[in-house]
Amino acid sequence: MAAKPRRLEVRHSQMFHMTLAAIGVALLVIAGIYGAAALMGEAPLSQRPSWLMLLCVVAILYYVVRSILRFRDRRPQVVIDRDGVRLGFGRDMLVPWDAIQWARVRGVRPTLQLGVDAESFTKARVSLWNLDDNLTSVPGGGSAIAVRAAGLDTPMRTVLAAMHAWKPSLRPHR
Repeated sequence: MAAKPRRLEVRHSQMFHMTLAAIGVALLVIAGIYGAAALMGEAPLSQRPSWLMLLCVVAILYYVVRSILRFRDRRPQVVIDRDGVRLGFGRDMLVPWDAIQWARVRGVRPTLQLGVDAESFTKARVSLWNLDDNLTSVPGGGSAIAVRAAGLDTPMRTVLAAMHAWKPSLRPHR
């Protein structure tokens, strides 16, 4: 008799987000020191517009805050169990096993791609253009959801293996 598959919970990687926040804070400190030196006339001002520099500082500050929030968030973002695949990332939705037609891992930075029914795809509220979200659509994939591994604590190949353990009949997609 085969062993019962184990529930898999994937969370935000604390090491990844702590490192990203630390780098961002370091960049902000360097920018602050340079800005103070420029105001005192000790550092040359470049020809770049100051609004562009301010925009860069705001962007770095955004990612520092986002990384700190993700570092503190210990809720599972992907859960594989007997009910199906639960997706977090602000959606908190269950994709039942019968709604998943295929699954695969693709890309240099591995992404789990799930071919799902239209209802699950609509509930997921995914976008091809949202670059700051772990859930996106698959270009040319119809109703397929892509789960990006960036900043998560478990490789997507491990997630795919867990899916096959729970649903051996799940076919890969080429």
